Amino acid sequence: MTTDPAEAIAQLQAATVRLKERTSALAAAREQREAARKAEDVKTAEARRRGEQGRDWQVLQQRIDLGQTSEFAVIQGLDTSVEARAIRKAMGQALGRFADEAEAEQEGPAPIPPEMAEAQQRLVDTLQRLRESTRASGLQ
Repeated sequence: MTTDPAEAIAQLQAATVRLKERTSALAAAREQREAARKAEDVKTAEARRRGEQGRDWQVLQQRIDLGQTSEFAVIQGLDTSVEARAIRKAMGQALGRFADEAEAEQEGPAPIPPEMAEAQQRLVDTLQRLRESTRASGLQ
C-alpha cells in the first residue's frame, strides 16, 4: 500500500480502467450469448411451424405466434391445452429416459455422501423409535 496520494490516485484510476474494460467485455459476451440464443429460438420456432417437432408443437407454435400462449406457459403447465399436456408428458418421458441412461452409465444410483447416509440412518432410527413408542402408548 502506498502513502503517496498521487500514486494511490493513479492506482485507483488504473483499477477503474481495468474494471470498465472487464465490464464491457462481460456485457459484449452477454449480448453475444443473447443473440445466439435468439437466433436458435428463431430456428426452433421455424422448425415447429413446419411440423418438424411434431403436430403438437406445430399447433402450439401457431398459438404462440398469435400471442395466445407462450413456451413458458407450455412448459410450466400454465397452458392446459391437449397439445401442451402432450408436450409436457413427452418431456417427462424424455427426462426419465435421460435419467435412466445417466444412471446406467454410472452403473447404479449415485453414491450417497457419508454425511447423508448418517443423517438418513438417524432418521430411520428416529422413525422406528416413534413407531415403537406409539404402539407402546396405544395411540396407534
